[in-house]
Amino acid sequence: MKTLTCLVLALGLSASFAYAHGPAALSDRLERPARLSPLAAQSLFTDSQVVDGQVVLVGQDGRVLVRAANGSLSQARVPVEVLLTAVHFVDAQQGWAVGHDGVILHSVDGGRSWQKQLDGRAINDLAKAWAESEVTRLETASAAAADDEALSTALESAQFALEDIQAGSEYGPSRPLLDVWFKNAKEGWAVGAYGMFLHTVDGGQHWQFLAGPENPERLHLNGLLGLADGGLLVAGEGGQLHRSSDGGQHWETLDSGSNASLYKLLQLNGGRLLVLGFGGTLLSSDDQGASWQPLSVPARAGLYGAAQLVDGSLLLGGHGGVLLHSEDGRSFELWQLPGRKNAWLSVAEAAPGQLVLSGNGGLL
Repeated sequence: MKTLTCLVLALGLSASFAYAHGPAALSDRLERPARLSPLAAQSLFTDSQVVDGQVVLVGQDGRVLVRAANGSLSQARVPVEVLLTAVHFVDAQQGWAVGHDGVILHSVDGGRSWQKQLDGRAINDLAKAWAESEVTRLETASAAAADDEALSTALESAQFALEDIQAGSEYGPSRPLLDVWFKNAKEGWAVGAYGMFLHTVDGGQHWQFLAGPENPERLHLNGLLGLADGGLLVAGEGGQLHRSSDGGQHWETLDSGSNASLYKLLQLNGGRLLVLGFGGTLLSSDDQGASWQPLSVPARAGLYGAAQLVDGSLLLGGHGGVLLHSEDGRSFELWQLPGRKNAWLSVAEAAPGQLVLSGNGGLL
């Protein structure tokens, strides 16, 4: 079995961790609330967002921390105990978080409490229904055009997808979701391991399983970003970059020029795009993703977290405690805390000059 996600692999974990105790244990985590702990700030945190002056962080065992503007910390009540991988708020109140076992959570109070909208058991059903529909559609089309090689190839791919989904369902809840992005309080998307791609138009009350970008090997989709021009950008394993101009119905595969796994997408003031990845990979695009150029950085560490600060400069976080800072977004200097061996998975600026860093060593 593939490792569950490139990000988790980079932290030294593997698929065996998630499935070590079988489907029953996975199901229990979906029903067991995250434990409240005075030591929650020492947990692994994978993502964060500044929301109306406070910072919302998500991570290990369903833990969500809210850091107020005055620096005080409070742990949110969360109905599941799975690793949360990403968070996105559209305003000061409404936000979504995703994680392992196909979990999607929703908050209407700025991250102080959360409700489960979807989990991997429901995603298994959605995926199976989608694959069965695709197989039926393509069988009918192929019967009417027996010499159409493209249809024949598409049918084989759909049949493989159905078999893969059926086999995966035997392990219990669906695979991890790795990123989420909402255009507004109604329409949003989520991506995940093995090419999962989900869409909602009613704030997450109902989700639709979509084919997603062309991805015949079903590689992980790690990052998702809505662009200023209305497009969607997806990054993943093997240097994958895909762009959609119609809300994810059709996709253009972009040439990233890299085979490295790509983790994080960022659009800067002025529109320039950055994508961060394995082994110090940092790519830049000045034309909304049509072409990409590599940027040189003074570290070979995997890069996971990024933020443009109030003064316009950039801060990137990565493996081994690496921090990279740039005044112009093109040349970087290395900041690294002495002796730190952990990974910074997210960076945020809570207030001008006040940084909040988080990763597998907790919150700083």
